[in-house]
Amino acid sequence: MNTPGGFSEKRFGRLIQRTLQAGVAAAFCLVLAGWGLGLAGSPAAGRLLYAGIVALVLTPVARVGMLVYGFQRNGQPFFALASLVVLLLLLVSALL
Repeated sequence: MNTPGGFSEKRFGRLIQRTLQAGVAAAFCLVLAGWGLGLAGSPAAGRLLYAGIVALVLTPVARVGMLVYGFQRNGQPFFALASLVVLLLLLVSALL
């Protein structure tokens, strides 16, 4: 469905899908590189492994953030607020 301003739910859904795919691919590459460097005995392996885990955790956070924007832009304030609450819970749990 298109809303005024050219916002397409289908295109937005594909953007969210690509964001999730890119996040998982980045996390996989970082973990794989960290694992490979770990086998080689490099001290940088731990940092790459940690970066891969962080990328994997931030992937759904990015998705929920995009959903907040998408719901608000699509004129669904209740779902935007619910997504914002989920986003805040994710961020608070990441800090604890």
